[in-house]
Amino acid sequence: MKKNEYLGHNIAVPNKINLLVAVLSISSSCYLLWLASHASQWYIKLFCFIAFGFVGNTVFSLLHETVHSNFNTNKKVNYIFGNIFAAFFPTGFSFQKSCHLNHHRQNRTDFEMFEAYHDRDSKFLKTVMLYFILTGVYWISPPVGSLWLMLAPNSLLKSGWSGYDNYERGRMGGAGMLRHLSDRPKSEITKMRIEVLFSLVFQISLFYILDLNILGWVICYFGFALQWSSLQYADHAYTVRDIRNGAWNLKVSKFTQWFYLNYHHHLAHHQHPHVSWYHLPKFVDFNAERPSFWSIYLRMWRGLVKISDQAPNPIDKSFESLIDSDSFQN
Repeated sequence: MKKNEYLGHNIAVPNKINLLVAVLSISSSCYLLWLASHASQWYIKLFCFIAFGFVGNTVFSLLHETVHSNFNTNKKVNYIFGNIFAAFFPTGFSFQKSCHLNHHRQNRTDFEMFEAYHDRDSKFLKTVMLYFILTGVYWISPPVGSLWLMLAPNSLLKSGWSGYDNYERGRMGGAGMLRHLSDRPKSEITKMRIEVLFSLVFQISLFYILDLNILGWVICYFGFALQWSSLQYADHAYTVRDIRNGAWNLKVSKFTQWFYLNYHHHLAHHQHPHVSWYHLPKFVDFNAERPSFWSIYLRMWRGLVKISDQAPNPIDKSFESLIDSDSFQN
């Protein structure tokens, strides 16, 4: 099989398109941050709140591409832009990559059932987590987690939030995301910490270069957090307990689909994690069930559901190889 062909489809990484989208989304993000900080009219600030929510998710979708080694076939270019995108979130690139690929390995397992609970769970903690996801508060966890890693990695990995000697808090998501991180060599953890430091310096530099203020920054990032967080589990909630097939291809407007770079085709992404956003529609069954984003999002507001379903089967080796694959040519 040729590297750029998969199941009879061309899946070549669109290097030039990705670079163009990167330049446009980064420059737009910077402009909206500046505008929100300097405009006095409330309707302009409201515009920035909404617009940065969309553009910020374009940047995040590009980060998602770099995490899957699909932004650029040049490994160095992919890594450099991955760190820039991560700095906008803000988080650390390698830390984000480790957490996200763990998500692919344990989707719909007990580590990642945020709309449901069973008898061993703390219903109170799971309820708090659900509404943090729905209201955008969940966005805080990657920046806080990455800063914690930078300042005190051992403390993070031995905390209850990482599942260390605390099942109930670990089920809030940390135990799954940080899985196997304690087994990584010290040099890799050091690299992650340096990348987080870069993101911190990057954010501080934005304040200095663009003359930002806290209010403008919060307006933009709350708009982003609300959109980002609400989607992060709507594309999985109430799906089958299957690591590879436990996701939705959600219906959204073309406008939203373009800004999110086909992120809502999430079942196709989980089935084929090595395929670029650009080619993802080729792997969507448009005749199958495709609920709207809003139908799932509003259903989640009703609260947790109790489950007794068996956990999904362990990940198979062939799928593991797709998760770890890359398209690098140099």
